[in-house]
Amino acid sequence: MYLHKSGLEMALYKTASGVLKSIEEKQGSVKSLVIASKYKNVKQLYALVVETLKYKDVLMEIINKTKLMQGTHISKYEALVLSHDFLFGRGVQCGGRYKKIIHSRKSQLNSALTMMKVKRKVKSNEDLLQKDLKDAINLPKYLRINTLLTSKDDAVEYFKKIGYTLVASRSPHQLQKNEFMIDSVIPYLLVFHPRTDLHNDRLYKGGEIIFQDKASCLPAYILSPTNGSVVIDACAAPGNKTSHMAAIMSNRGKIFAFDLSPQRLSTMDSMLLKAGVLCCQTKVQDFLKVKHDDPQYCKATEILLDPSCSGSGIVNRLNSLTNDDKSSSESRLQSLANFQSQALDHALLFPKVNKVVYSTCSIHTIENENVVMKALEKHPHFELVHILPEWQNRGLPIDGFEVEAKKCIRCTPEHDQTNGFFVALFQRKS
Repeated sequence: MYLHKSGLEMALYKTASGVLKSIEEKQGSVKSLVIASKYKNVKQLYALVVETLKYKDVLMEIINKTKLMQGTHISKYEALVLSHDFLFGRGVQCGGRYKKIIHSRKSQLNSALTMMKVKRKVKSNEDLLQKDLKDAINLPKYLRINTLLTSKDDAVEYFKKIGYTLVASRSPHQLQKNEFMIDSVIPYLLVFHPRTDLHNDRLYKGGEIIFQDKASCLPAYILSPTNGSVVIDACAAPGNKTSHMAAIMSNRGKIFAFDLSPQRLSTMDSMLLKAGVLCCQTKVQDFLKVKHDDPQYCKATEILLDPSCSGSGIVNRLNSLTNDDKSSSESRLQSLANFQSQALDHALLFPKVNKVVYSTCSIHTIENENVVMKALEKHPHFELVHILPEWQNRGLPIDGFEVEAKKCIRCTPEHDQTNGFFVALFQRKS
């Protein structure tokens, strides 16, 4: 699962151990601590930390059973990351003391894992996890075909040639490991078995396919900016939605993408270059400070607003493990909702804008239906569009917003096999 480079493996384990310790001591969120570690490969470190957290209870039971720390002079956190990679990853990749410790106990570790499965009457490692963590594993793998660099037909034929079988539309949970299908809603989205790993595939490395959850594809798909239009991506990083809009526009027109983080925008610039995006200009700037009469931006006709949110819907980020106690507190949610309302108000005031998509990866009505209802009350010259009428999972009714809520959509792992998401489309009245 991880790309361990020679000479960096020991540093990876040591850094991950330090992050785990800081998490337990509530010194920050996983993301902030990983970034603060200054480790070069942020994605690799984040993946190892999150995967270890996911199996933490299982691993601690095995560590205690095998007395892994006894006489080895390694910390609990080192034991966690090492035993994770040995039992659930690609094996301990470094040499030296760490490798000797694990290999001296490999029989006991394997035996303890086997006995745990027998005792709990399960067959797979994933079955040892709690339901919310299993949901994160069992979501399908979604691959968006980047039509800037390839076509749907070419991508489908490629996967057939390398051994995958295209099957008719069915429930993603029924897909076998060698099967894939075309999504029933988004025609250039391919759906694979949850355990499909294509990170080393030629198309992925070349930017022709992009890993993107189906729910995350919906905002750009619903906005569907027209070729030649001026579009604003208000809170753009990491940029998957931006590249999706560029593909819909066939690189014709202009996308202005804003984000406050220089580091995130730098990463996004690299991603957009890889994806063949030519129509986007990124800028480190607070969207709320973008002036409506600025000559560059006042001609924008479409805006995609996916603002900062609680992230409570993203099961594959394992928020139940990575968030601290304050992540979903009433005060934090209210603070986020206030910002979201300000950003949506700001978007709806651009003089030429005809369509605005508002989306979050939150499950909370305070960040979703409440924000949309307030915006409609404040901006009577806009109305909600009944998006994707065939979509069964609709917005939740709240007082005074029962009918309009049904025009919005929600996504959940249980009903839609995606991360939790919310999307609304505002359109200027004729």
